[in-house]
Parts: sequence; C-alpha cells; structure tokens
Amino acid sequence: MTATLHTAGTLALPAVQAPTRATLIAAAITAKDIALFALAPFIGLVYAATMPIVGLAMLLWMGTRALVKVPAARQALITARDIVLFAAAPLIGLVYAVTLPFVGTALIARAAYQAYRAE
Repeated sequence: MTATLHTAGTLALPAVQAPTRATLIAAAITAKDIALFALAPFIGLVYAATMPIVGLAMLLWMGTRALVKVPAARQALITARDIVLFAAAPLIGLVYAVTLPFVGTALIARAAYQAYRAE
C-alpha cells in the first residue's frame, strides 16, 4: 500500500488580524459585567448580613457621642477605653507579629518590581 500526497492545489489560510484596542476594551467591559452579574447575589448577601452590625455600630457611635457631653460619663468612657486597650494589647501585638513579615515581603517585592520596570 502506498500513500500519496497531492499538493497540486495550494491552500490559502485567511489572514488573522490582531484585535484592536477598542475590541480589547469592549471585551474587558463585557467580562467585568459578567463577573458582576455572577457575584451580585453574594454581594447582596454580604450587604444583608452586615446591615445589623453596621446599624448597631451607628447606634453605639451616636450614643457615645451623646454620652461624651456628660462629664462623669466621659471619664467613665475614658477609663473603659483604657481597660479595653490594656486587655487587647497582647492580641494586637500577636496580630502585628504574624502579619508584618508578610507585609515586609510584599513591600520588598513591590520595590523590586518597580526597580525592574524602571530599567
């Protein structure tokens, strides 16, 4: 059995053109719209879940502002703030100790990238 390759006719491929800037911008806008459409229920869920917390925070904020106008209450709030900060200091220190190496690494990587792009 013999296989024969016939190349008598030439096969012309259509020319492929690079996408234009306008086409790329339109594609990016479409992708953004699709992503927002897909994420909309989750964004709404986060909004609905945090609404009571935000409401309570606003209520506490307005109550504290009204309470600060009373001198005795103002001193009690300052003392309470000092106690809470004293109790939270070890936790705040632990958070700093855990996160600062990552922050430092990110800053070094950013500086290296900026130096690389400057060349």
